[in-house]
Amino acid sequence: MADTHAASPTSGGTRTLEEALAGLQGTASQFGALCINDARARLQYARDIAVVSDELRVAVNAGHISVSDAAAQAVALRNRIMDLARRRSSPTARAYAMRLKRDGRGISELSEKYAQRLYSSTFSDLSEGRQASVFKEIIRASGRPDEGVMRLAHQLGRAGRRLLLVSLAVAVYDVVEADDKPREVIRQSALAGAGLIGGLAAGSAAVAAGVCAATAPVCVGAVTFVGGLVATYGTDAGFGSLYPRPTR
Repeated sequence: MADTHAASPTSGGTRTLEEALAGLQGTASQFGALCINDARARLQYARDIAVVSDELRVAVNAGHISVSDAAAQAVALRNRIMDLARRRSSPTARAYAMRLKRDGRGISELSEKYAQRLYSSTFSDLSEGRQASVFKEIIRASGRPDEGVMRLAHQLGRAGRRLLLVSLAVAVYDVVEADDKPREVIRQSALAGAGLIGGLAAGSAAVAAGVCAATAPVCVGAVTFVGGLVATYGTDAGFGSLYPRPTR
């Protein structure tokens, strides 16, 4: 007589499908969280540089600091804030930002840039008054974020919220339909955490190992996606082995 307890091909196929869907769900949650985090990091960067610029202009107007020193501080602080914002960003967003501008510009480079823009002249050929105007423009510009990048940050934030809502809706449905609801809650938490940690680790490792250039957001993003997917799939398979589904 055939063993009625043997697993059927259909049950095995269903389990494989569930694991694949769990991987996609965890990856969606990971990308949603990263998009929101990247948008917040960029918005915080914009707020921080605006505050620095305003404070330095007030200090110059009050005579507390020379305009040349204020310009140098504005450039140095903006570059420092930019570096901190990149560290808070995901590997993909960091690669995109470095592709646009790998390193912050120095005061000498910016002095020449704005001297040409304002007076079509080299900085050294300008009068003292015009050099002061260049320094003031550098201070003002240090508080202005890149408008194109800011639009992208807003779009990422909206996309991230949508992905999280979809992932949350699927997770809630799975919990409601599960026979063992406490087990499913733990499983959903594990999937979300695995996708996020796995994606971040894979993206950072790809740059560190030279698989992707630090300025290649497409490569880093692809590795991040695959890393999150693999981590989530593996977590779900391991979770199923440690905590089998209840039999009906």
